[in-house]
Amino acid sequence: MEIMKLAVEPRQETGTRAARLLRQSGYIPAILYSSAQPTESLKLSAGMWSKHLTEQLNLVNLEYPDGNTQMVALREIQRDPLTQHVLHVDFLRVRMDEATEFHVFLDYQGTPQGVKDGGVPTLLSEYLMVECLPSDVPDSIPVDISALKIGESLHARDVILPDGVKLLADPAVTLVSIAAVRVVEEVKPVEVVEAEAAEEGEEKPGEKEEPTDSGSHGRRGTMP
Repeated sequence: MEIMKLAVEPRQETGTRAARLLRQSGYIPAILYSSAQPTESLKLSAGMWSKHLTEQLNLVNLEYPDGNTQMVALREIQRDPLTQHVLHVDFLRVRMDEATEFHVFLDYQGTPQGVKDGGVPTLLSEYLMVECLPSDVPDSIPVDISALKIGESLHARDVILPDGVKLLADPAVTLVSIAAVRVVEEVKPVEVVEAEAAEEGEEKPGEKEEPTDSGSHGRRGTMP
């Protein structure tokens, strides 16, 4: 397990405008919180750390200017939707002897059999919520998806977790699915034969309407 060291500094300014000015001066605003202690407002150098802050990080060792350190869990990274630059970071204080929730990256491995057979894969989640001691949290969890066939799905309960790691996510949640390609049949237009429609009900050449027998029209007999 890799634990990243991160130099931070306390900050006094808070709020949207202060955060924007802080970013303009080359820093990333951050907070450190826990249920037992007050929330701390921090800042860290954008140029030094922005490229190293990824959602795959779990544990970070914060280093303060006075030499003190604090082990924390990376809880959230807010990014600009266009540039993907880091806008804000949330840290959670952890104790090494206390189980904590972590979002662990899923390392999908292999090409699903269903994809080889022409199916379409859908990736629904790249992370899995688990609980473990900070010392037991893995950097990632390998997941073999090569056996998935068309019409099959991988659920959270199917992931093999390392020793000491407990699943917190809904066991039934779908992580990956393989669907068949939908073939849309072309609908041929119905041809309307106008000639047949026009001829319907018309009299054909050479045909005459037969008189209707409405009573007795026979010859009168000759009186004797």
